[in-house]
Amino acid sequence: MPPGVPGLAPGGPSLLTPLVLHTHRVDDPFDFQALRIRQPGKLLPNRASYEIFNDQRQLLATATETEAHHRLKLLSRPAPNARVLAVTTAASAPVLTMVKHHRERITDLHGPEGDLVGRIRATHTTRHYTLIDGEDQTVGKVVGDLALKRFSVTDATGEFARVRKTWAGPKEMLTPSDHYRVEFTSPVSATVRLLTVMMTIVLDLTLYEPS
Repeated sequence: MPPGVPGLAPGGPSLLTPLVLHTHRVDDPFDFQALRIRQPGKLLPNRASYEIFNDQRQLLATATETEAHHRLKLLSRPAPNARVLAVTTAASAPVLTMVKHHRERITDLHGPEGDLVGRIRATHTTRHYTLIDGEDQTVGKVVGDLALKRFSVTDATGEFARVRKTWAGPKEMLTPSDHYRVEFTSPVSATVRLLTVMMTIVLDLTLYEPS
């Protein structure tokens, strides 16, 4: 059974009781206006890993590839063409499991019992992504600029978040160390916020870490 976020199954805010990543809100793990995603640099990386901070540099969560480009299993089903990342809190408590399928160009986010929290689909080109909730409803669309450095996240009412790739310093030239900043410009639900933050990791895996 993969790790996940308790209570993220569809059903409304009253069912949302994820693990606490910080103290002031328990129903939204990434309840901050701005977050930073950092990929620690390694000279010979064999597994993808990411750290998620708030703007005060408080570590909120990490995402680590469970196996390095090998055949994987999720819920006893083979996933030979997928990458799986375990997302945990700073205290190593499980949050969710990301399964990035290569052929379908889609990433599934799974909860504690294997329930589907949402999906992130790459559409058209590597500049375009669609955020889909657990009810199979589109809740956001992501479009990047031609340089693949700045991305706008929108819904039917307009832009609600921006994603920007930032300079990781000299080590960026020697290692796959990438930094991102996510800024929410409008209020969104916990699920949409979670999908937006996880989309940044999907974005990095798609653009900068081809298998």
